[in-house]
Amino acid sequence: MPSGFFGGRSRNYENKLQELYKSVVESLKQNARSYRADAVIGFSVNIDEISGKGTQIFMITAIGTPVLLNEIKHIQAEVVGGDIDGSVIKNKVKASLIIERYTGIYTMDNATAEFIATSRLTEFVPLLFKAMNDDSGLAQEYIDRQATLFRYFDFLDKDQAIAILYGQLLSDDLTGAQFKIISKAISSSNLIDYDQVEKLLAGSLLAKKAALKVLTLDKDWYSAQDIAYLQTLKGEG
Repeated sequence: MPSGFFGGRSRNYENKLQELYKSVVESLKQNARSYRADAVIGFSVNIDEISGKGTQIFMITAIGTPVLLNEIKHIQAEVVGGDIDGSVIKNKVKASLIIERYTGIYTMDNATAEFIATSRLTEFVPLLFKAMNDDSGLAQEYIDRQATLFRYFDFLDKDQAIAILYGQLLSDDLTGAQFKIISKAISSSNLIDYDQVEKLLAGSLLAKKAALKVLTLDKDWYSAQDIAYLQTLKGEG
């Protein structure tokens, strides 16, 4: 540490460091605000000095991760020894930015589609239903990207996927495009649930159509309860 004439710390040196510190922290704050974050976690500052030939150069680096505290406080994260898994927070922040900036399948890259598909984050569900309404038939790359995106339901717990997909089939704003893709997802992932079918049969015309489509599918195995239900339908016919 450079010193003054009487061996004390150089006031000028400390003032410069403080100015540099404030400047880089403010720069980090501005960068976080550009992502609409309201906090920075994992904050650290490194200061390096390069001296030679009568000159001194200071290099200061600040590192941190911008986050949305209003989102993080709702995270049901895995807890190990009382600590929140940092990867969960990171993925939640990334998801929030993707959702905020989503304007259609055309603006999404393949890496983002893959992240959504494998994330198992339920906040992506509204985005997925929006993506089902995107017209991607003009280019094969967008069809492939949608196919990647809708693998999302394969990564979910089966009961969770069933609740989400059948729930949308029962919604009042179900579109024809959503009906087509949801029916395909139910078929390809064998998400056949006769309790949900019963609800569909009591719903709208499109919901009834979805129920009949599900009833034409073959399950991997049938429980006694399944067989009894199908026999009941046959009797009603």
